[in-house]
Amino acid sequence: MAELQQPQVQEAVDSMVKSLERENIRKMQGLMFRCSTACCEESQASMQQVHQCIEHCHAPLAQAQAPVTSELEKFQDRPSKVPDPLTAQIPRGWQVHVTSLWSSGV
Repeated sequence: MAELQQPQVQEAVDSMVKSLERENIRKMQGLMFRCSTACCEESQASMQQVHQCIEHCHAPLAQAQAPVTSELEKFQDRPSKVPDPLTAQIPRGWQVHVTSLWSSGV
């Protein structure tokens, strides 16, 4: 059953990520690039000042992307941690033995 729902879940996640990227991330990227351009056009600034200015411009985007990336990684990792319902009730020591029997075709 979970295998049947996986494509639907993946589609929903992909749609949400695309929407988030179009509606929020692109705007923030535009602001970041315009801000960075202004930093580079400051002729009196030292290389270090320009670098710090660019880092300052990038910070809001990085702060917005970090939790989204973290949550997506956690979400994508969940299916691998879901126990197989057939082996979930088998005592730990027997799981390896039973799994090897199933994979050998017995």
